[in-house]
Amino acid sequence: MAARTHGVRLWTTRCWGQYVLVNRKVTCEEPNSRLHTFIGTLEWRDETYPLDSEQILLRGCRIRNTETCYGLVIYAGFDSKIMKNCGKIKLKKTKLCRLMDRIVLLISLALILTSLGLAVGSGISVAKFCREHSYLSVFYANTSPAKQAFYTFWGFVILLSFVLPMAMLITFEFIYLVNSCFIDWDLKMYYAPKDTPAKARSTSLNDQLGQIEYIFSDKTGTLTQNIMTFKKCCIDGKKYGSNRSSHGNSLESLFSWNKHWDRKLEFYDPLLMNAIQQDNSPVLREFLRLLALCHTVMVEEKENQLIYQAASPDEEALVTAARNLGYVFLSRTQDTITISELGKERTYKVLALLDFNSVRKRMSVLVRDPEGSIKLYTKGADTVILERLRSDCSPEDYTVKALNISVTSYGLGQ
Repeated sequence: MAARTHGVRLWTTRCWGQYVLVNRKVTCEEPNSRLHTFIGTLEWRDETYPLDSEQILLRGCRIRNTETCYGLVIYAGFDSKIMKNCGKIKLKKTKLCRLMDRIVLLISLALILTSLGLAVGSGISVAKFCREHSYLSVFYANTSPAKQAFYTFWGFVILLSFVLPMAMLITFEFIYLVNSCFIDWDLKMYYAPKDTPAKARSTSLNDQLGQIEYIFSDKTGTLTQNIMTFKKCCIDGKKYGSNRSSHGNSLESLFSWNKHWDRKLEFYDPLLMNAIQQDNSPVLREFLRLLALCHTVMVEEKENQLIYQAASPDEEALVTAARNLGYVFLSRTQDTITISELGKERTYKVLALLDFNSVRKRMSVLVRDPEGSIKLYTKGADTVILERLRSDCSPEDYTVKALNISVTSYGLGQ
């Protein structure tokens, strides 16, 4: 078994849970199907390091935002945990294929029974002929009734084999092949942004698609493309946002003060831009800081351009919106987050980070700003955020009303 690190091949040997790499050794559990647990140790440079599920990558995982990585293949092939969890692979067949298989099986069974009956009759006829016409038995002197029946059986199988619809099966496969070619040639299934045409990986795909009765989906975006864009916002009881899709060449001059603005932005409001540049509203300032700080987005700079990589499209949309509005997320380390607030860089120390989950339905980050103040920023679902607001929060009713109007005008899932 071999481990590779950027083209360098390091050979290892395996002996029941032990992998020796030159003068290094990995001792681990035998292959099993437990995805969330792993127990092992790494002996390297006369020191022992514990290994658990945090240090193992399952088959199909990808490492992002990492320039250099060293790894060792522990399980491979059918020993990997993913393969251990795979059940018996079933061959997918259409209803028409299953019907044809049953018909061919019945015809084959009828052919065998017919040939067998004729063979038995032939053997009985030979035995009777030898008894009644002994003077002609010389014609069957070297052939017994059983042997004659055996030859007769295979003779009738060959003679009656034309009843098997082999030509029809071949015709069906040819039709399937032509239909799969039509799918590949369909211009309506061509995705121009990525230059990706449709590709039928099964000749019977057209037949299978025509027999779909129910479609189950766990969430929006499973069967469609899940794209999030920042359209509107409500800050301190004021709604901002424009439905205009194009603003001409004036955007270049309007955003000239922000060198990090995204040319593909769809959110624009002159009133909000003026309020941000005046920097007189502390609520607006904290709102934009929340968008730039409360997230798990990773940033990478390529050719003087900031590229955000997020685990979910909604996080990327919020961070990109803050970037266009002057609060640019620049970099992060394990303990700090650096943002640019209207051209001025500020580094916040991260004290705690509570990621979003289905139970809390919100994400929180506790930071210490450069002035030494400790602040908690939280974002999440409206049902859990609104119930945590102060009772005397005056813009709450207006925010709920604005939210209901937005849902009604845009529609769910848009």
